[in-house]
Amino acid sequence: MVTDWLLNMGVTMKLAMETSLKPALDWKQRLFFRFSHPLGPTWLFTPIALLLVGVSLEWQSRSPLTVALALVAGLLYWTFIEYFLHRFVFHLVKVKEPWRTMASGLHMAHHRDMDVRELVIAPPLVSLGFSPAIFLVALAFTWSVSLAMLVVAGVFLGYVLYEWAHYGAHQYQPKNAFFRYLKRYHLLHHYKDPNGTFGVTTPIWDYVFGTVYRTKA
Repeated sequence: MVTDWLLNMGVTMKLAMETSLKPALDWKQRLFFRFSHPLGPTWLFTPIALLLVGVSLEWQSRSPLTVALALVAGLLYWTFIEYFLHRFVFHLVKVKEPWRTMASGLHMAHHRDMDVRELVIAPPLVSLGFSPAIFLVALAFTWSVSLAMLVVAGVFLGYVLYEWAHYGAHQYQPKNAFFRYLKRYHLLHHYKDPNGTFGVTTPIWDYVFGTVYRTKA
């Protein structure tokens, strides 16, 4: 029974991937499948982040400095999540179905058709699905529910920045030197180094774990 359920889930994910290539007809399709622009996740996750901050401060008052540091910690935490998921989940192509489709099928579709806008932005339900684990890790490090909420708010803001950076790398020709660098860096992953260069908003974890692209001598 469990195997049948997993197989059905794999088929559902494939259908979702096929549907994502078609224009969304209404808000429900956009919510459950794909956004075609980073404004989608911005409108979804920014209010959630602000709500988390509000609830956290209502629960326990904190200084502006503490709030700022927690949000920055969340941003840094996001950069690691971004690297970890990209390397160990979205490129999980050696496992058998239905795990391969569930873990990395949509991302591999992005590699095949990297300029399709609906494949650049992560499905919102997938993004939200990681939230409980993200919160539990934050809670384990902070030992405070209210502080963990602030950290997760920073994670969500980092995720929004990630979607803008990723979308810009594929859809824009940025004039800013920093964003031009991010675009070149990410496209190395697509054209030169699909088994490395996993960072999108920052290359720091590629340097830490030795997965940065290096030209052969």
